[in-house]
Amino acid sequence: MRLTKTLCAQHIGWHFKKHWLVQGKRVPKETGAVAELLKLGVEVKNPEDLVNAKVERKVVDVVGSLEKKIPEDSRHPDWHSTVCHSYSDNSVLIGGLPQAQALTNCIEIQSFPKQIEDVIANQQLPNSIDKSIRHAILASHVLDAEQVKLPKVRLPERPAFNLPRSYGISHERVNRLLVNKLLHETEKLAGRSVSMRRKLIDNATFKTSINKDGDLLGFSINAEKVVFANRAIEAVKGKFEGDLPDLYPMKTTISIPKHHIYQTNNFYPLRMDINCSHPHTIFTVFNKNLVKNSHGSDVTTSQIQARTLVKAFVVAAARARQLHGDSVQGALPKPIVVQSVQTDGRTFHFGVLQLNTLDLGAKSASKNYWFHRQNYDLFSDCSYEAGRLHLENYNGDVFRIFNAFYNNA
Repeated sequence: MRLTKTLCAQHIGWHFKKHWLVQGKRVPKETGAVAELLKLGVEVKNPEDLVNAKVERKVVDVVGSLEKKIPEDSRHPDWHSTVCHSYSDNSVLIGGLPQAQALTNCIEIQSFPKQIEDVIANQQLPNSIDKSIRHAILASHVLDAEQVKLPKVRLPERPAFNLPRSYGISHERVNRLLVNKLLHETEKLAGRSVSMRRKLIDNATFKTSINKDGDLLGFSINAEKVVFANRAIEAVKGKFEGDLPDLYPMKTTISIPKHHIYQTNNFYPLRMDINCSHPHTIFTVFNKNLVKNSHGSDVTTSQIQARTLVKAFVVAAARARQLHGDSVQGALPKPIVVQSVQTDGRTFHFGVLQLNTLDLGAKSASKNYWFHRQNYDLFSDCSYEAGRLHLENYNGDVFRIFNAFYNNA
């Protein structure tokens, strides 16, 4: 090993730190300068008071992207002491269709009006229409290019087990595509003379509020597709008799949430001076992942049919309030007819509501009419497996009713 010269250099940083510690412990000597300055009238301040001076901070109301949350109590501007039973898109009537009838003062007629029944029985559709509808079903359920994360699938026997997430076409898009394609086929068959008298609107909102036997009912619904016409649908000829269902011991407002914060204004999406402002047909979507019973059980067929009736009633009531004023009560000068279609992409429910009165009391002399049939399945299975498309048990009667509803005037 080679011996090198010993270096006697010292690390200056270590010496600097030690010197700093020693000097920091020195106590300043009194020089008498403070006393002399005070004699001359010069104010002497402590350096710490200048360095660490207390600054009063004013509260500044900064305008940001998030608004302050309004407390949901009596301080809320829309707070009312009277409770309102608020019905919305995700509400479910636990009593099903009988409760909806009692709630809206409707008599059930298990058939369509005569003019629609005649159109269904006598219409002659081209042979190629069934092929077009089959293509529309496959294009909506299978062949669309959208791939999004679908809702979670739970196993009842293993509720804590997480299954792999699946991707595909969203429920909202499937129904939007299917309804649009069916409307496109009906417009082609109806011709320009009928189509020019119809206007379509997506995601229309309707709001109204009505008193029933001392209870305030508030309705706020959304229709995924609405067909408006330049002329109102003619009232159904004839008088129908019937009794409302007896819900005793239940009240008609059971399972409808109660709120103190609400608005009682009436809202109809189109003005009266617009040419095509008369409600013709509304299309609503039933999504089992959003519309659920409060007790956790599956929504029944009767409850699905109740949604079809209530949504048609809200549209007709909002139109009646727009035409005759918010104070209109009792029998209407002219009945309002609204057609309602509800689907989940496979099952369709068709109904026609004739609103004769806004008096929903149990002792009302006049009744509203609800014409409907049982649900129809457009198909039983639609899938793509092993490179082949499968569409089983296609039901052509669904489109025939669909076409009759569109052409009804």
